[in-house]
Amino acid sequence: MKQFLYCLCICLFASSCATLPSKNIPQELDLNTNDGMIVGTLSFKNQKPIFNSYLYFYTGNDIDRFYGQKSVRINPEQTIKMKFKPDFFDQEKAVYYFSIKEKEGKYQFTFLRVSSQTSYKHTLLDIPINIDFNLEKGKVKYFGEIYFDYSNKNIILSDQSLRDLPLLKNKFPKLNIVE
Repeated sequence: MKQFLYCLCICLFASSCATLPSKNIPQELDLNTNDGMIVGTLSFKNQKPIFNSYLYFYTGNDIDRFYGQKSVRINPEQTIKMKFKPDFFDQEKAVYYFSIKEKEGKYQFTFLRVSSQTSYKHTLLDIPINIDFNLEKGKVKYFGEIYFDYSNKNIILSDQSLRDLPLLKNKFPKLNIVE
């Protein structure tokens, strides 16, 4: 019984932790590979999160469109109450850094999947996205900000380079980020 309770506590703690995509951003890009990278931000209105999980799916080059889509995930903190714990706040927005590192080529964000779970209800919503991006061998490119407007079920891409580039270059000084 003790082992069961111990395992349950570990699972609950692990599922309550906030997911911060910036922890996965490489400190530098290996120029001896065919990889390219984009860095940018994902943002939400800074209020109590409605969903337990936000997954931005993308596909491209050798990624199977149905089974192999990859994603950037954000899970708000859920220990006591659900709240955003982003890299920073910008007025009314909670803002998270993210990166995607893949082989050079053409890629596309295809949809945002949001899910909410309670003890009696599970909600899953897929919101289509059609945002293309290119990865160039040996380059780290600034992507922009993807803002999720939940009230209108809308995804907005905007250039926030004046805000983001100095912060990104400070946090990741070995990445040569270009616009």
